Order: sequence, then C-alpha cells, then structure tokens
Amino acid sequence: MRPIYFFWVVFVVSLYWMGYLYQDFLMNLLIAGLLCVASYWLKHFFEKYIKNNFITSFLCVFVLLTFFILPLYFVIHQSIDFLRHLEPHSFQMFIEKLRNFTSNTFVDFPSLNSSLNKVLSNISVDGMMTYALKFSSYIGKYSLNFVMNTGFIVVFLFFFFYYGRKMYDYAIKLLPFQKSESQAVFEEINGVLHIVFLTSIINVLLQGLAFGIAVMWFGYDGFLLGVLYGLASLIPIVGGALLWIPIVGYEIYLGNITGAVFIGIYSLVFISFVIDNLIKPIIITIIKQKILKTPIQISEILIFFSILAGISTFGFWGIVVGPTITAFFIALLRLYQNNFSYKN
Repeated sequence: MRPIYFFWVVFVVSLYWMGYLYQDFLMNLLIAGLLCVASYWLKHFFEKYIKNNFITSFLCVFVLLTFFILPLYFVIHQSIDFLRHLEPHSFQMFIEKLRNFTSNTFVDFPSLNSSLNKVLSNISVDGMMTYALKFSSYIGKYSLNFVMNTGFIVVFLFFFFYYGRKMYDYAIKLLPFQKSESQAVFEEINGVLHIVFLTSIINVLLQGLAFGIAVMWFGYDGFLLGVLYGLASLIPIVGGALLWIPIVGYEIYLGNITGAVFIGIYSLVFISFVIDNLIKPIIITIIKQKILKTPIQISEILIFFSILAGISTFGFWGIVVGPTITAFFIALLRLYQNNFSYKN
C-alpha cells in the first residue's frame, strides 16, 4: 500500500473517533467558532487601544455576554417585582371580570363560551402558584443543560478569540490551494457572518423600539415590552406574537377594540412584515456596501433567505449556521470554477 493511501485510511478512522469522542461538544464548538468569526471585528477594535491578547479576548466575550444577559436580567427583575406586588384579591377580581366578559361576548357561541368558562374557572391564585411551581420545575429540569452548554460556548469563545489568529494561519496552510484563494474563502464567510451579526442586532433594536413606542401610547411600560419584543423576535416562527397577541386580548377585554385592532395590525403589518421582511434586506445591503471593507460577492437577497432557511432548519442558531453553509458552498463553487473547471 502506498504511504499516502495508508495515511488517508488512518486519517479517516482517526477523524471518526475524534468526532465520536467530542460529539457532545461539536455544536458548542461550532456555535462558538461562528460567533467568533462574526464578531472578530471587536477584537480588532480593542487591539487598537490594548495590546494584551488575554484582555482583548476577555473584553470581546464580555461585550457579547452583556448584549444577551443585560436584557434578560432586566426582564427577570421586572417580572419578580411584578409578582412581589401582585395582590391575590385584585387578581381574583380580574379573573371574575374576565369570566363575565367572555360570557357576555360569546353568548351566541355556547360551546366556545363553555370551554372558556371552564378554563377560567380553574384559574385562581392557588392554581397559578401550583402551575408556577410545576413550570419552574420543568424549567429547572432543562436549565442545567442550557447553562452548561452556554458555559462551554463562553469558554470555547474565549479560546477562539485568544488563538484565533494562529488557528486562521494554520487553516490557511492546511488547505491545498493558493494562499490568496484560501483567504478569499475565509473572507467571504467572515463578511457574510459580519453582515448577519450586525443585521440581527439592528433588527432586534428596530422591532423592540417600534413595539415599545406603540404600546407606550396605551399606558404600557414601553421600555419593558420593547425589550421583551426584541428578545421574542429572535424566537423562530412565533417571534413577537408572544407579546402582541396577549396585549390585543387584554385590550379587547378592556373594551378598547380600536386599540386592539391597531396593535394587531401594527405588529403584523409594520413590524413583522415591513421591518422583518422589507427593511431587513435593505439593512443587509447598506451594511454590505457601506460598512464592510472587504466586498463579498453573495447577493443580499440570498443572505436574507439563508437566514430564513437556517432558522427553519436549526432554530435560533440557524441565524449564523444557515448563512455560513451557504457562503462556504458558494465560495467552493467559485474556487472550483477558477481552478478545476474545463473551459471551452
């Protein structure tokens, strides 16, 4: 057997066992690596002022954590404060008023009226506390795994920032192409992820701001609901509907039909359709043309649809996984066209 064949056999077997050995960490490694690539511009920014690799890597991770953790901390703090000041008597009176409202509103629909009354009759302060305990135990069952995965992602993210340059140089040397071609592939992926990262942040801020301003006119806490809507917009499929549907229902209960219709149409048409589907591709175009120093050759429409495809296939993390797969595939096609395809 020729040595090269023996090497590839051993390499494939070794690669299989490496994948089997680290299978529990592969997704965490992938997510951390993609986040590092998407936000490596932070490292370049900090390196202009700080020359210590450890400190700049730590600051990059800290900034990313702050972006995700501070809104969650604010929401949890406000929720606990709301529950702490919740009066059982007032809550029970609200349920009674809601039961009377549904009975009078759906009097012509006896089956629906009966179902709603059955649901509302089971709602009480004690029942809510029991449900909260069951829900908290359910959350606790899966939160440990989530916290562990998040911890591994944070650790891997730090090491990717810390050794990013060395890993990049090593990967360039391993690829059997010219250095300029290998760099072009990585720059293409980096550019796409940079666009996706900035677009996602701007989209969250725009949706949260738009919803917060709208509900503030109806007496709600615009800042809290804006933060919640921005976070909810990251959830695949349902998104901001987790916020605006309950508020529309509450406005209907209060008898403010005009306000309920406005909030519903505003959320569906302006936020969900205009901002998420029309303004988002424009933002991608602006970032691609004005912010990125290295131009990429992938259409902004393709980037937009790769985000949608990634979310539908991989869930939340598909925001970065989908565009990465698409960019890598197109970069390989371009590499094949320039080096291996036969020209007539």
